[in-house]
Amino acid sequence: MTTISVKTQAAHLEFEIQDGSVMMTRVNTNDLGSASQEMKKHFQIAEVQITGRNFHHKGVSFVDANPGRDLKYVKHQIVDQPDGKLLSIQQEDSQHELLVTSYYRLFDQSAVIRSWTTLDSVGDEALGIEYVSSFAMAGVNQAGDLDGNYSEDNVVYIPNNDWTAEAQWKHRTLKDAGLDYWVDGEKNQASTKRINVTNNSSWSCSEYSPNGILTNTKTNQSAIWQIENNGAWHYELTDIGRGNLLAIRLSGPEELDNHWWKNLKPGDSFTTATVAFGQLNGDYEAALQEMTKYRRLIRRENDDDKKLAVIFNDYMNGLAGDPTTAKEMPLVDAAQKVGCEYFVIDCGWYAPGYWWDSVGEWQPSEERFPGGIEKLIKYIRDKGLTPGLWLELEVVGIKSPLADKLPDSWFFMRHGKRVIDADRYHLDFTNPEVREFADGVIKRLVEQYGVGYIKMDYNITTGIGTDQNADSFGDGLLKHNRAYLKWLDSVFEKYPDLVIENCGSGGMRHDYAML
Repeated sequence: MTTISVKTQAAHLEFEIQDGSVMMTRVNTNDLGSASQEMKKHFQIAEVQITGRNFHHKGVSFVDANPGRDLKYVKHQIVDQPDGKLLSIQQEDSQHELLVTSYYRLFDQSAVIRSWTTLDSVGDEALGIEYVSSFAMAGVNQAGDLDGNYSEDNVVYIPNNDWTAEAQWKHRTLKDAGLDYWVDGEKNQASTKRINVTNNSSWSCSEYSPNGILTNTKTNQSAIWQIENNGAWHYELTDIGRGNLLAIRLSGPEELDNHWWKNLKPGDSFTTATVAFGQLNGDYEAALQEMTKYRRLIRRENDDDKKLAVIFNDYMNGLAGDPTTAKEMPLVDAAQKVGCEYFVIDCGWYAPGYWWDSVGEWQPSEERFPGGIEKLIKYIRDKGLTPGLWLELEVVGIKSPLADKLPDSWFFMRHGKRVIDADRYHLDFTNPEVREFADGVIKRLVEQYGVGYIKMDYNITTGIGTDQNADSFGDGLLKHNRAYLKWLDSVFEKYPDLVIENCGSGGMRHDYAML
């Protein structure tokens, strides 16, 4: 037997390799090294399901997938990082068609570990990928209590999310949530039940935040996780083995729940969404403290997070989308007087009347701003404030002059038709022409108008995705999600002092791909 151990000041991972199978035996304080070999054979570190391969499990839980269950060790590497370590473990399937590399990024300042998976197609035929985990583990919160009743002893905390009712955490035992302990009377197999939380569409937090916490009230252990994708994602808690092990699976989109399927051609590579997972001794508040440390470590370095400037926005309890030069100037004076540093003109600046279904050009209304919006923006700057504008750049209203001028290739499409959500079309950022258009809007606002702050709103969703230039609806959505993030990075490279507020119609897109 071979072991792999990697440790930082705050995090610790251990693995055993037996007959070529890689087993995760420790995540921080959750040390499962004393488990039997019968248990350990279910400690696989990656789940992958390929179209046409046998699925070794009753029900729909993503355990004992194929070739995930049967992967064999190839090599591993530990690389020192400035603030921690990066471990990679590569495995291959028995048919030598797929390489699966699991990555674990450990930090010195947090017990939360970042994880993701890369697939490489190395055979002669394309592989259909139905599911791939970003993180997989068995024995959650079971250190020192492998014979305990995880169903009754563990409380799961799930953050329900809704427009104007964000981050409403609810908790209950796993048993109350529907997952029972060792349901097979003969104790030979796991159940078919899973506690699963899923998000579809480009509102990554449309019904739930992509987070969760599990606390063992008997042993005072906690696990915490988040999925870092600005679109569809899935996680589940289920039992594995003979029903005596509690397993967790974290992933981006997959086929069963998210309409995602990937055709991995020979020579192609695919990398999952990143996720974060931590185990520690303590309650849910201790777990949240570790996740907060982790979030501060991974966020983009920027001055606005350090300075925490005071921002005045004219919308709430104010102009409510009806800005004019005459209405704004007294507000600018008042904001300057009380010490605000930013003044943001919210929605409505681009149209004289009702505008919801006609947006898309982002040209200022002359009726609202006689002499041009630049005059008002200069007034804001002359008062010592940084001016800002509201923008919803990913949409085009169905009555916008642009809607009939632009080709379908600019938009989300399903079954040959444009996707319409709340009287609007959705731009597809995988199209370079769309990104060029978006660049032009940002350039005009920043360089011509002198804007230093953009409130980037997002009030519609894509639904399950697009089938244009994609292997599946979910594949099209994921490609767009990643193209949009890449575009945002390019904006910050061009304008490093620009502040962009992540306003997802409130808190409908507060994932840590965006944040």
